[in-house]
Parts: sequence; structure tokens; C-alpha cells
Amino acid sequence: MQLQSIPLHLVVIGGGSVGLLYASRLLLSGQSVTLVTRTREQAQLLTQAGVTLRQLDGTVQKASIRSNPMEDGLPQGDLYLLAVKQSDLDAILPDLRHLSAASRVLALQNGMGHYEKLTQVLESRQCFFASNTEGARRLSPVEVEHTGTGLLRIGPWTEQDERDPICNAFVELANRCGFQAVYEDTIKPFAWRKLLANALINPLTTLFEMPNGMLLESPHTVTFMKELFWEAAAVAERCGEKIEERDWQEVVKICRNTSRNISSMLQDIRRRNHTEVNAINGYLVQKGRETGIPVPMHETLLRAVLLKTDMVKGKGEAAIDLFG
Repeated sequence: MQLQSIPLHLVVIGGGSVGLLYASRLLLSGQSVTLVTRTREQAQLLTQAGVTLRQLDGTVQKASIRSNPMEDGLPQGDLYLLAVKQSDLDAILPDLRHLSAASRVLALQNGMGHYEKLTQVLESRQCFFASNTEGARRLSPVEVEHTGTGLLRIGPWTEQDERDPICNAFVELANRCGFQAVYEDTIKPFAWRKLLANALINPLTTLFEMPNGMLLESPHTVTFMKELFWEAAAVAERCGEKIEERDWQEVVKICRNTSRNISSMLQDIRRRNHTEVNAINGYLVQKGRETGIPVPMHETLLRAVLLKTDMVKGKGEAAIDLFG
């Protein structure tokens, strides 16, 4: 049964795991969605075959979808869900510059630094940000698996005088479509906490080649994570964000809720792609240097992931065998 129609046309930018997850779940709930992909090949495959979603309970559903390659420009939309990686954001900024002033952009990136980039090409009132803890894995250019439930927080970077009607409508829509979504007056504190979670989970799962939940199965990895957490917390606090023990417990909860999930960073390594480690651990290292807070463990993780990326990209199958 279709949910009550909400008059928003959504444009999802990015055909990776997050983009496919959001596009498919919204489509299957009867919403109007166009998916913009990096390559023409993926757009053609999606147009021909539709998008397939594997639910947490094993159910497989399929939906027809409109899909365009990025090189054809961005279609008109009320809300653009920006689901590309931080490393791909620069290439999209020129297209975002030409969006209607009435449109809104919702950034779903991991890491930090995208606020500064987006507000260079858009009015700050157009830019909204999300902290997303849903788990997803792209199985093919047209198929995605939902691997863990989570919470979608949406809001402006800093508090505004009133709630934006388009983003507020999307929060209501997302909840109708089965997401757990909330509108926050400011997303900045949640972005910092998501950064800390990503900085612990993503690089460790990448280096140790394991799903998120396995990090909690050994006292050694749990201890490692907690030491990384408090090192990062010191940087966050110097930047004005108070981090507490309950924030550590939230990281543990994310690991449990996405226990089967293969982190996006590990997925990138396995596909021989660049990762978002510079926007995650690299951001913490940069802020640590700026604020005078030493972060030797995060700097070591950053270098280790960059080394592993170079080895995989440079040695191909030999490197995959070495790390697998």
C-alpha cells in the first residue's frame, strides 16, 4: 500500500550504497525520486533493470527508477540528497552552484569539512546536513543490501530562526517510509559525534578486515577503540563540543546495530578506491595540530589506511590476497 503522497520531488546524487539505499526505500514507498550517478553506464543499467533492495529480513524488492549520469547535469528537484563521498564532492560543486534558490541540499557525507565546501557555492539557508547511522552495502550497480537500522538526524549546521519547510517535510516523509528521522535545530554536535564513531569504526574494520560488530568481540579492539575515542574527544572539546561517556556508549550501540555491516571504508578498499580517511581521521589530525592536542593514535591509523590504499591500488590482486 502506498503511503500518503507528500509533494516533494527528491533527487539522490550518488549511486553508492547510501544513495541506492535511500533511493530504493523512498521509491518503494511511492515517492518521486531521480537518482544521479557518476557514470552513464550505471544510469543506463538502473533505467533498464530498476533498483533492487535486500531488506534486513531477507525480503527482496525491486522498483523502477529514473536515473541520469552526472555529466548530463542535475534535474530539477525540491530536495537533493547528496550521497557521494567526501573525496567526490569537489567535482559536484559546480553543478550545485546552479541550483534554484528554492531548492535545498541535504549532505549525507561522513567526516567533516563539507560544510565549508557547500557554503562556498550555495546560500547557507539552502544547506542542510545529516548524521546517518543506517547500514548499507552495494552488491552491484543496481542492487543494495540494508545491513543495519539507525537514526537519521537532519538539520542546519547552526540554529536558524525557524524550521525549513522543505526539510521538515522530508523528515515527516522519511518517517512514513520506514526511516527513523528527526529534525535537529543544529546538526553540528551530532556531526562531531558521528565523526568520532566513523574515526573508530571505519579504519579499524578496514585494517583488520572485519564487519562492524566484530570490533566488540575482542577486549583488545574494544580497548583500542576506547583509547581512540578519548583522544578524539579531547580535540572535539577544544573545538567547543563536550564529549561524555554516553557518547562512547553510542559508538558501541552503532557497532551492535550495524554488526553485519561492512564499513564504507572497507568497501572502498575492496574495490580499490580511495577512502574517506582524510575527511575522518585526517580531519581530527588537522584539528589536533591547529588546537595543540596530540593525536598520535589517529595519525597512525591515518597513515596505515593510506598505506593500505596505496598497496591495494598499486598491486591489484596481490595486495587483495595479502590483506584478505
